[in-house]
Amino acid sequence: MDSNPSRFGVFHSGLYAPSQFNIMNIMAHIYERPNKQVDLGPVDDKCGIILCDLKQPDEPIVYASPAFLKATGYDLGDVLGLNCRFLQAPGGNVLPKSPRKYVDKDTVKKIRKAVDKNQELQIEVVNFKKSGKKFINCLTIIPISWGCDGEFNYSVGFMVAKKPAKD
Repeated sequence: MDSNPSRFGVFHSGLYAPSQFNIMNIMAHIYERPNKQVDLGPVDDKCGIILCDLKQPDEPIVYASPAFLKATGYDLGDVLGLNCRFLQAPGGNVLPKSPRKYVDKDTVKKIRKAVDKNQELQIEVVNFKKSGKKFINCLTIIPISWGCDGEFNYSVGFMVAKKPAKD
């Protein structure tokens, strides 16, 4: 048995990315994107990151970082397949295009417009943890095109809890 794994490449495909998403490549892609509308500045492992699939109905979450899960109190199985709007109400039951009880309609419109038009956005939005505790999410949304067709495939959300929201 050869003890030099570098001779044959990686140990096992997917060993370092159980999600099958190469987040390092996605981050490099974001930092190298042309026509930046938003400057992220430094991003470290304390920043919550989600990846949403723009090609699937209702743009579901397909990746959530450990920092996102820690900040929101949700487990990975809780959030995969959901649209991010679930964070906009305690209990997470928010239907598409429904009126929001806890988030003002202008904020919802700005987020929806950014997603629909593949635009970058930085905005503060009221969100809720799994426990029902309200917080202010400093949200950045950056759509990315992955592949040679130039179409936007994914939207990357960066989340930092600013402070507890006042009721």
